[in-house]
Amino acid sequence: MKRKYFLPIHICIFFCCLFASCSKMLDDPFPDTSIGENQIRPADIPLLVNGAYSKIQGFSNQTYPLFDIYGDDVISIQGGAATMYNPQSYEACNVNPTDGLGNGSYYNAAYTAIGNANFVINFIRSRGITTQNKELGEALAIRGLCYYRLVEAYKGVVITLGGNEDPAELKRPKNTEEEVFERIFTDLGDAEKLLPSFTTANAMSKEAVQLLMARIYLNRGDKVNAKKYAEWVIGSPATALTSDFTSNFRFANPGNKEIIFRLVEGPSTYSYDRMGMFALFSPGLPYRRPTGATGNGQTWLNSDLVTAYEPGDIRLVMLKDQFANSAGKVVTFLMKFSTDTLQASNPYAVYPMIRLSEAYLISAEVDARNGVVNVTRYNELRQKRNLPAKNNGDFASAAAFLNEIEWERRREFVGEGLRWQDMKRFSKAVSWLSSKGQDETRLIFPFPNSELVRNPNLEQNKGYKL
Repeated sequence: MKRKYFLPIHICIFFCCLFASCSKMLDDPFPDTSIGENQIRPADIPLLVNGAYSKIQGFSNQTYPLFDIYGDDVISIQGGAATMYNPQSYEACNVNPTDGLGNGSYYNAAYTAIGNANFVINFIRSRGITTQNKELGEALAIRGLCYYRLVEAYKGVVITLGGNEDPAELKRPKNTEEEVFERIFTDLGDAEKLLPSFTTANAMSKEAVQLLMARIYLNRGDKVNAKKYAEWVIGSPATALTSDFTSNFRFANPGNKEIIFRLVEGPSTYSYDRMGMFALFSPGLPYRRPTGATGNGQTWLNSDLVTAYEPGDIRLVMLKDQFANSAGKVVTFLMKFSTDTLQASNPYAVYPMIRLSEAYLISAEVDARNGVVNVTRYNELRQKRNLPAKNNGDFASAAAFLNEIEWERRREFVGEGLRWQDMKRFSKAVSWLSSKGQDETRLIFPFPNSELVRNPNLEQNKGYKL
């Protein structure tokens, strides 16, 4: 089926453009009807931006944990043998060219959101509209985020900048990885100049873009820019670490200035106990919600990570030990996405994408990589996690401090999709793959077979076959 990229596209938009009284439905898309640019008014653009945000939801639910299951912190035996360690035979528990584990959904979500963002960007820029800089900044940030998600998964991909360009129908070879990063930095740089400071985690802001850029620069080895952007976010009066760690994962979290950008799924019209990451990460029976719902009980945490938490760490409240039939022993489950304790009666699922704590750890990591032990930012985060401060002298060397920063990132962000890129940066990914009988070709995902059929000029990533 052809993807619809023309904008947030649906029958409601069509009638909204004909009947202004229906314009409030522009941000509730159904991908079955496209409309023409001449039917859109500038007043509709904020709702079209909402539609672009909604398309990023394809990163949530099934595809949100892709990188976690790839890595060493999360053990999942979904569909596999209970005696095997993550990722069993690797192919059985990870993405494959036939859309294993939501690979196709991940790919399509990115390009659908890009197409919708393209429409908004081209509409505003082609008309020279200067009163919608915020909306233009949001669309650019969405496009930059989506290309980043694509390049970290597949490396080089096809770049599309037109509102109705389906990348497969362009019948074009993929752009190089460097060309994609150039596009990302251009879009995020432009967005940073246009966006206001953070006020809500439900929209891209200046700080969200800056922290995303700090992350990308760090992963690419640009320590100067990684530190600069991280410190800008830390110094922003709009952001602040919270002592209420669980509020980062609740839908209703008034006053929280730590979660800077998130995806939200809902409100659900069905039993929200089964939506989001609840089913994947939560333990199975005898654990039950008051409503009777239970998790799959087939995904838990590496015991080495669990024992790395210090007594008193407030993050421990997010862990739950329970006997798992599938493991044949007591294991530790991650409760960050449990509606049992977090969402109360709200039928929403929350997916953290950018949190302020990452800026503190990026700043500390850059110091360590520069041969400097500087515990200032590290301690500021520890204080908010109810942990005692460390001294510079507690670490024998910058290498020892760097090792501690890696563990702190694991404790802080487990289940939030950052570990696989961290493993690459800390030179752990290839050895991990080798322990599973795989090589470096599995550092990235395969393109979905359906996309290769539609675009014969798109070359499959090395090591994968149709």
